[in-house]
Amino acid sequence: MTVYSTNGWFRSVLFLVSACLSISNSRHALAQDAPPATANTNAKPVAALSMYPLDSVVDKQGTVFTVDRNLPGIWKWQADKLSIFVQGPKKFREPLNAIRSVALDHEGKLLVGDSATRDVYRISEDGKATAITGGVIGIPMDIAVKSDGTIYVADVELRKLMRIPAGSTKVEHVADVNPRGVFVDSENKVWVVSQDAQQLLIVADDGTKEVVVDKRVFDFPHQVVVNSKGEAFVSDGYKKAIWKVVRGQAPTIIIEGPPLDNPVGLALFDDQVIITDPRASRVMKLTPENKLEVWFEVKR
Repeated sequence: MTVYSTNGWFRSVLFLVSACLSISNSRHALAQDAPPATANTNAKPVAALSMYPLDSVVDKQGTVFTVDRNLPGIWKWQADKLSIFVQGPKKFREPLNAIRSVALDHEGKLLVGDSATRDVYRISEDGKATAITGGVIGIPMDIAVKSDGTIYVADVELRKLMRIPAGSTKVEHVADVNPRGVFVDSENKVWVVSQDAQQLLIVADDGTKEVVVDKRVFDFPHQVVVNSKGEAFVSDGYKKAIWKVVRGQAPTIIIEGPPLDNPVGLALFDDQVIITDPRASRVMKLTPENKLEVWFEVKR
C-alpha cells in the first residue's frame, strides 16, 4: 500500500500557488504591453500585428522619437513625416528587442530602456546603440535625466528607483518605491509614479520621500510629467484618462475616454503635455483647453 505524506502534498500545493502568483504579478507589471484580447477566430498572423508605441520624447527642434514594442524599434517624426529611425531585432534577448522607455540626456542625446537585455542604451545620431551598464538593470519601464546628466531608472522588476551617475556605468540604488514612472522637473526634483498605495512621490537623492498623492486614486498609473508651474500630469491606462495633480489639492481628471484608449507615455514639449497611446497607436497633444489633438499615427 502506498502512503502519501500530508506535508509533502501541502508543500506541493504551496509551490503551485506561489508559481501562479508570480506569473500573475509579472503579467500585471507588464500590463502596458498587452493589446486588448480578441475572440476573432480569423485573427491575422503575427507579421500583421499593428504597431504598439509606448513612449515618446521630443527634442528642441520638435523632432519626436517614439519607441515601439511591436516594431520593435524607434520611430522618428520629423517635418510631418514618420520614418523608422532604429529597427530592433525580432530575436528575444537581443539589444533593442524590447524597448520600453525613451528620454533625452542633458546634452540632448537619445536614451532608451530595453528590458530584453536589461540595460539603458545611448543612441547616436546614426542610430547606433551603446549599452551603458552591462545588463544590471531589471526592467527599465521609465527613465529620466537630471541637468547634470544623472540618469534615473524606474525598475519594475527590482521594484526600485535606480540611478546611473553622470559619466558612469555604475548603477546605484536610490529608494525602494516600487516605481513605474519617473520624471525630473525643471527644478531637478525627481518625481516617481509608484505602484504602492502612495502613488505619487518626490524622491531625494538620499532616498527620502515627499508624498504627493498618499492613497490610491489612480487605477493604473504609468508615467508623470511636471510643467514649469509645478503641475503634474499622470497617465492612467485602466481609466483611459489623464490626471492633473497640484500639490496640496486632490487629483482631478482633466480628460477621459476616446480618443484615449490606453495612455502610457508622457512627455513635454514647450511645456505642453505629449501623450503616447499604444492601443490607439497615436501620439497626441494636450491643449491648454484640455482637449486632445492627434499629432500623428504610428503605422507602417
